[in-house]
Amino acid sequence: MDKFAREKIRLIEVNRFLIKGRWLYTSGIVLIGLASKITSSFSERITDSPGTNFPLYLMIFMGLCFYGLNLMFFFYFRRPEKISFLGVRMMSFFQLTLDQLFYILIIFYAGGLTSISFLYFFYNIIAAAFFYSFAGVLVISSIASFLYGGLILGQYFKIIPFFSCYNLAYEYALAFNYSAVITNLIAIILSFYIVGLFAGLIAKALRRKEEEIREERDKERAILANLSDGLIFINRRGIIEAVNSKAEKLLDFKAKEVLGKKIKNIDKSKVNLLEIFKDKYKKRGELKPAGRSEEVLRIYTVTIIDEENELIGTAKIIHDISREKFVDKMKSEFIMIAGHQLRTPLSAIKSAFDLLLKGNFGKMELKQKKVLEQCFDYNEKLIKMVDDLLDIFSIEQGKYYYQFVKTDLGGLLEEVSKRYQEAAGERGIKFNLAIDENLPEVKLDSYKIKLVLASLIENAVVYTDKGGEVNVDCRAKNGKMLITVKDTGIGISKESQSQIFTKFFRGTNALSFQPEGNGLGLFVAKNIVEYHEGKIWFTSEVDKGTTFFIELPLDPLIYPKKGEKDLIKS
Repeated sequence: MDKFAREKIRLIEVNRFLIKGRWLYTSGIVLIGLASKITSSFSERITDSPGTNFPLYLMIFMGLCFYGLNLMFFFYFRRPEKISFLGVRMMSFFQLTLDQLFYILIIFYAGGLTSISFLYFFYNIIAAAFFYSFAGVLVISSIASFLYGGLILGQYFKIIPFFSCYNLAYEYALAFNYSAVITNLIAIILSFYIVGLFAGLIAKALRRKEEEIREERDKERAILANLSDGLIFINRRGIIEAVNSKAEKLLDFKAKEVLGKKIKNIDKSKVNLLEIFKDKYKKRGELKPAGRSEEVLRIYTVTIIDEENELIGTAKIIHDISREKFVDKMKSEFIMIAGHQLRTPLSAIKSAFDLLLKGNFGKMELKQKKVLEQCFDYNEKLIKMVDDLLDIFSIEQGKYYYQFVKTDLGGLLEEVSKRYQEAAGERGIKFNLAIDENLPEVKLDSYKIKLVLASLIENAVVYTDKGGEVNVDCRAKNGKMLITVKDTGIGISKESQSQIFTKFFRGTNALSFQPEGNGLGLFVAKNIVEYHEGKIWFTSEVDKGTTFFIELPLDPLIYPKKGEKDLIKS
């Protein structure tokens, strides 16, 4: 919308406001006139004083004329699209001038200099401030001054007849007294300009603020319209206030059908829109739109508060993750295919290295054996990485099967720890293992829990410097098993802590300390522990060490997993 179109709309709105005000003040003027007639007739009966010079029929006639003109203005501004910008400006000036002529007629019949009806001009001058700049207000104030001054001087010089309001002697004395006339004119005309000045200043400040608000609103609308995500804003009363085009597209609805409505009043056919307001999307959730099975939307709910911590409303952000899901699926399928293709040759290579190291194909020199041992170790790392990748694929596809049996967790921990005690000793790291006696048996998948324990203990040993310490502890607490793996290693930075259980993630200090690693172990560990209805968490400080905690229930199967019974083999 260009500048002229905006100004036209603003002027039309001000004219409409003026028309509404005119209904009120015209009615007020007529009522005041009628009241004066009633009181003057009462005064005439009591004191036998003469009546006023403003006939009742003239009051009614002027009132009806003004009502008629106002009705004409009302209908004129009802169809703004048919009015030109010039037409609006001319009609605005015509309205203000007509008002002043109406006021001057009232003053003429209501006592001239002695009438207080000049106050009506103030309304007109204040209204002009909302139509025009200072120059425009100055013109309207000047017209008011010219009309009022012309009337009073015309009556003083007897060019225009003087009609007193109450036919009292002092009215005639004032109207034809030079000092009274000049003083009155200076005071009132000066008041017109002063009121115009202040009204202009206030109107200018309001227009500037209005322009700032408009610019801010236009900016917000532009941002909202160009967001790559869908956005719906609901105010504190549960009314939808803002919707962008992306939200319309993603959720299959039209903004005009829901704006200004409460959620409960939205048409039930808007299933996708109604779905995002359910409790499961209170913070974050994923939605498959009805009729579009290939698409996936992630719904975020953001509570918006002001500087005083008062609720303003809630925003629903709709992010299309269909492409990400598709890419993840393709990536997972590639990992599965590549993993299975790599697993067989790697196992064959492992067997060949094993046979060579055992001397099945003849005795080897020490240097040859050392090279083969290194190759065997690297091959083992490759096999572990492939296994981790296949585990991730199974977890993401919901095909990571579990077999829960009663297990001695202490014995399991001791078995896993033995593998790393020797490595810790070689690196000059003190390794302490503390397992409480008479621990109860725990129902778990021993193979999967071994992976978890191995991942945590291996990390503790690998990321601890020579002279450091690793403490592994297992005890029963509050009817659950608590395993602690504590080290005095490099620690995890605060920036990395929120992502530590994300697949393929490794902290910056971890990468520089130990370049080798795939960042999969903790992701797999968290999924395994959580599937056992347990918890895994940690505390850490850079250069001081890390402590991982695992809490496992004695029997995870007492917590039913909806829709996942096929993954459990007990």
